[in-house]
Amino acid sequence: MTGSATSTFIQVCWIAWLLYWLAMAFANKRTVERAGFFGYRVVTTAVVIGLIAAQRLAHLSTKSEIWHTTLALGIVSDLIVLAGAAFTVWARITLGRNWSAEVTFKQDHELIESGPYALARHPIYTGIITMALGTAIDYGRAFGFVLFLGLCGGLWCRAVI
Repeated sequence: MTGSATSTFIQVCWIAWLLYWLAMAFANKRTVERAGFFGYRVVTTAVVIGLIAAQRLAHLSTKSEIWHTTLALGIVSDLIVLAGAAFTVWARITLGRNWSAEVTFKQDHELIESGPYALARHPIYTGIITMALGTAIDYGRAFGFVLFLGLCGGLWCRAVI
């Protein structure tokens, strides 16, 4: 497994995670009440625009290498991404049909305090941040950590809005 293979593994993790998330988005309870609709949309739009801009600017970061990703570091970063993905999936499974992409009150709403919700207030965000950290470590460039910090800021805004 080379550095390229570890990067490919990380890409596959992100794609599999996204496909799982999209598939599970349709298995939810009926929404009774929405809260924070405008703020949620603004933050989500800003994060998406930021990610698109970052993807277009990524070629500028080729000279900002902090370290070369060795095989050992690549494997460690793979495991970090995999752990983050597993944590988000565990949180999503624990939420079951109570999950929503935005703050909502569901029919027969339940407060979930077990599983990863006993460990973290926002375990899905925690898992996404962990996945992004592993990705930035594997990338090994300053730009990757700038994106990581931007993601942390965006998720923090979503958590408080």
